[in-house]
Amino acid sequence: MNVLWIKDNNIGHEKQVQVLLDELSNNLNLNIECRTVKGSIPFFRYIDKVQENFYDLIIGAGHKTYPILIKTKKNQKKSCKNIAVLAPSSNKMKFDVICAPSHDAKRLKNLNNVIFYEGSLAKVSTNDVDEKIGVIAIGGINNHYHFDEDHIISQIKYFLSLHPNKHFYIFNSRRTPISMNNKIELLVNNNLDYCDVGMKSPSFESVLHKASVKLITKDSMNMVYESLSCRGNTYLLDMNFKKLDDKVVLHIEKLIKDKYVGYIELSNLVDEISTMQIKTQNIYNDVFAEVEKVSFELCKLL
Repeated sequence: MNVLWIKDNNIGHEKQVQVLLDELSNNLNLNIECRTVKGSIPFFRYIDKVQENFYDLIIGAGHKTYPILIKTKKNQKKSCKNIAVLAPSSNKMKFDVICAPSHDAKRLKNLNNVIFYEGSLAKVSTNDVDEKIGVIAIGGINNHYHFDEDHIISQIKYFLSLHPNKHFYIFNSRRTPISMNNKIELLVNNNLDYCDVGMKSPSFESVLHKASVKLITKDSMNMVYESLSCRGNTYLLDMNFKKLDDKVVLHIEKLIKDKYVGYIELSNLVDEISTMQIKTQNIYNDVFAEVEKVSFELCKLL
């Protein structure tokens, strides 16, 4: 099966398409070509020329890719299918399949071409964890939560104090402010390695799949679901939301309410003095396998 993957250079988008293609490859023989969207102005975006009547599947994620997914299919054989990962805001019926997170269901109501999944697509691992390893994953400036650097740092210190015998790896992201990176560097010691986003080794995924405990900022749905898609206990940092009716905030709060994740809770002892405590997740939770569910449904269609 010849596949054209249209990319937009957004790591979060491309990760989800990659894990989906990897999962599909377990059941289908895929020959994958990639093209990256060029041009900064919406109506003048394009990809390098592709072969006509050649592809069986065209796939991409992100608003830069969607118009090109539709346009490119016009010059392909009738059996070619185009798949949008995440939720397009327009021309929804021009896609054969939309694979979208359930928190976007309102935007995709009354459509019969949608496969929903929860949260974010991530590689699944059921391998045993290493009780000596922990992970801390830091996002950054976002539209959903206030990114209070000092508050986050104080929680990290508290979490580290609870696990003195574990070796931690702390990962930042491309959204992490330089000022926050500088504060993280000050935490580095013999029991804590700082893995800057520009480093190729160790990879976030490889360490995450080994970690017995994981502390994640609430602002990254991708990181939260990457953590929930492997073994080990997941905890979320306390962060104040910007809008209660925000779809990401509502989804994260539901994870907390349903005890799919643990979290750090702040309690006020007296005015201006608070204490932290850990609230644990349900220890009987299964590893999330959303990408396997989506792949299964797609294989039936393909």
